[in-house]
Amino acid sequence: MKVETILVPTDFSPDSETALEAAKGLARQLGSRIVLLHAYRVDLPHSTPDLGGGFVLPERFYDELGRSATKKVEALAQDVAKDGIRASGVAVEDRPAAAIIDAAKRIPADLIVMGSRGLTGLSHVLLGSVADLVIRQSSCPVLTLKSKS
Repeated sequence: MKVETILVPTDFSPDSETALEAAKGLARQLGSRIVLLHAYRVDLPHSTPDLGGGFVLPERFYDELGRSATKKVEALAQDVAKDGIRASGVAVEDRPAAAIIDAAKRIPADLIVMGSRGLTGLSHVLLGSVADLVIRQSSCPVLTLKSKS
């Protein structure tokens, strides 16, 4: 199996940092490129003051969130490139699992390397819900890793 492109989803958590380190090692050995992906969709109940309840977000909230996410993931890709690995970073406004599955097909990725748990704070018996969905629906192999912390 030739691994030209490794997709590394990141939420900047310790598990995603562990996954990136592993992906960098694989990329060096296999001559692969790394594509970092950050999905920044925020699902909050929306409401207007007239309807009551919910959250009212500032008008430019998603624009600012997108700019910040893009800047952070691109900086991370530049750090990877300093290690002599071809890398790029992209941020998308989508739910993490859907974004990862879609990106793996679109790029196309030969391998996904990702953390087993992210920043959601939800406990699952074996894997986080995002990792579980990606493993079950991915069009390519998925390697999940857990940080030591």
